[in-house]
Amino acid sequence: MERLNTGLVENKGMTRRQVMRLGVMGLAGWMLSPVRAASAALPEDLELVSAIPHMVEREGPMLVFRDFIADPDIEVEQHIRLQIGQHKDMLDLLRKKIGFEKKLRLSVEDIQVRLMFVPQLQKDHADAYHRYCQDVTGYLFETNQMDNCYAAITSPNESYPPLSQDGISAFLVHRLAKDYRAVCRFTAESGRSVKYRASGAIFSNYLGAVDLEIQSIAPGQFGLSRKAFTIWQNNTENLYTLMSIPVEETLHFQLGKATDREIEASMKNHPPENLAAAQRLAEEWMAVEESVVGGLVNRLLESYCTLHQMTMPAARNGDSGGSSPALHQYRYRDRGIRLVKRLGFQEALGLYMASPATFRTQLFQQLDA
Repeated sequence: MERLNTGLVENKGMTRRQVMRLGVMGLAGWMLSPVRAASAALPEDLELVSAIPHMVEREGPMLVFRDFIADPDIEVEQHIRLQIGQHKDMLDLLRKKIGFEKKLRLSVEDIQVRLMFVPQLQKDHADAYHRYCQDVTGYLFETNQMDNCYAAITSPNESYPPLSQDGISAFLVHRLAKDYRAVCRFTAESGRSVKYRASGAIFSNYLGAVDLEIQSIAPGQFGLSRKAFTIWQNNTENLYTLMSIPVEETLHFQLGKATDREIEASMKNHPPENLAAAQRLAEEWMAVEESVVGGLVNRLLESYCTLHQMTMPAARNGDSGGSSPALHQYRYRDRGIRLVKRLGFQEALGLYMASPATFRTQLFQQLDA
């Protein structure tokens, strides 16, 4: 096998969090909404949190979160595909080497990923954001009668931070990086194929993520899973984004239970033909989940900022309150924000948890209106 090494780069592939990154980069001259006199609970913390988006981006020190394991990481796969698509000379050589027609099918196989992270380091600001994440998630749990899904929310400063065995672990970091290695198979229409090994590293665009993974466990049977940990980056120039991350990812854990139930029922009633079909089904439902989460985040932050007598930061393009993002998975999000606003927070949350299909029907009726 030959090798393709893409090096450590800023990932510009189509990722779940790229919409946030695109919304906060290159915004010279934009000023954050100032924090007003907060309530006695968090005045100093909220002021420190509001300063984080102004801080200089760092690339080190780089610590290990987890060693290489098999990981069907969508962000990594999309990055590899993007990088290969830019190597026209290599693709031309492959065509000559195998001697096939113009059409070339690429599959990315055996992906292994090692997670790395840059710690927050700035103690006062890191501690303030840590307390904010605990406070805003606690506010979400208490005011909406949700179970606290977190065993711990921590800010690691050493390699290999331990995962809790009794619940979900949330890790607050400055940046997340992914070392990867994978096998790329190029297949001709004739069936002949050639393999390349790809390796490299990227800084992740996932400012926070609760990813749904689907794997084939037997012919016609597919398993769903969501990791029992989440990593939240503070590397953003947008205060709204920074404040949204813990709320959004917590809601994905909560609403994901209903989404996964709906996907499993659909696969049982109409078994997908293959893994790709199962993934398309899940992607469609994740877009619906994103729509309700976007609306709930916006409403929750409005309430939280009012409670603490704080000016709610302006949402940028791609945030929960912004205009329609370009990413396909966010295609229903603006409509979801309006539907949640019309229904109300509790009603929208309860409706989705009870019946994602009913919420989707109302969402599509709104799309058609």
